[in-house]
Amino acid sequence: MQTMPKTQIFISLMAIVLVAGIARAEPSAKSDYMRHCADCHGVDGKGKGPEVQVVPGYTTADLTRVSAAHGGNFPREEVYDVIDGRKTIPAHVRKNMPVWGYVFQPDKKELSPEANAEVKRRISALVDYIQTLQAK
Repeated sequence: MQTMPKTQIFISLMAIVLVAGIARAEPSAKSDYMRHCADCHGVDGKGKGPEVQVVPGYTTADLTRVSAAHGGNFPREEVYDVIDGRKTIPAHVRKNMPVWGYVFQPDKKELSPEANAEVKRRISALVDYIQTLQAK
């Protein structure tokens, strides 16, 4: 039986670690939606996620009707700003939704240019995903 050289084993293990790290570091828009949004907005975006039943009187937006509520045009910037949540002063506004612009900040890089670029990428991808949910 032939054995692999240590260098080849090391390179193979590093490749596996690198691929796993990239997959973990860059969540897809759909996985971000399922993890962070679907509990309230529902898997289908219609606003009937399981968490809505937990808090009496709590309602959430039907994300499939955003374009319809804006004359058939999808308001990308408005949707982005609502998800990001940092344009409002949190102490002055009671929000039912987390401020994802802070939540999506990578650990130990908070508010750095790199962190803000990552937040922009993730929220922009969520906006793209929500646009695909629009009722036809």
